[in-house]
Amino acid sequence: MICKKLLFTALTSSFLFGAANAVSLSSLDGSWILRTMDGHQVSSARAILDFNSKHKKIDGYDGCNRIEGKLALHTNNIYSSKLKTYRYECRNSTKRFVSARLHTAIAEGFTIQKAKMQGEKGILLQSPHHKLFFKKLGGNSITDYFKIP
Repeated sequence: MICKKLLFTALTSSFLFGAANAVSLSSLDGSWILRTMDGHQVSSARAILDFNSKHKKIDGYDGCNRIEGKLALHTNNIYSSKLKTYRYECRNSTKRFVSARLHTAIAEGFTIQKAKMQGEKGILLQSPHHKLFFKKLGGNSITDYFKIP
C-alpha cells in the first residue's frame, strides 16, 4: 500500500514539472557529482552517480560506500533501482546524511529533469521526498545537449 502511495506521489509530481524539462536516459551517460540535496550544500560528500544507458545501470559513490544497480523505468519517466552497496565505515555526518537520502530517493522512484541551481547547469533528480541537484563531470556537459534558460 505504501509503495502505491509513493508511486502515485511520484507520478503526480512529474506532471507538475512538465515534460519540457524531462531528460532522456541516453543524454545522462557519464559521471555526475552531487552539489545540493534538499536545499543543503553537500559537495564535500563527493557523491557521484555514473549512468550507463546502454545497460540501464547506475553506479558510483554515495559519500560513504560504492554503489551499483539496474535502473527500472516506470511510467512517465520515473526510474528506480535497488542499489547494491559495498559497505565501508562512515564517520563524517555530511556523508552519512547524503548516503541515507540518496539511497531513499533512488529506491522510492525518481524523475530526472534539466535544471539550473546557483548559476550551475545540471540535472535535478527528484523523488517524492528528496531533491538532488547534480552537475556533469568531465568534458561533456549537459549544456551540450540542452539549452537551459
